[in-house]
Amino acid sequence: MKKDFRELTNEEEEAMFAEATRKAIAETHAAGRPSTHGDAKGVYHLYPDGHKEYIKVYRDDEKL
Repeated sequence: MKKDFRELTNEEEEAMFAEATRKAIAETHAAGRPSTHGDAKGVYHLYPDGHKEYIKVYRDDEKL
């Protein structure tokens, strides 16, 4: 029996979003495109072959 979205616990919501995120990343990589992620080193593109390319992130007050 499916619950109404508003009735989900925080844990159920987090599990649902985590599964949707994993599926979206897998579909993106299957299409040959990178997905964007972040870690302690910064923001990076993760390519289907597993390599990371860090990208420059600009502040609002910084000129391109």
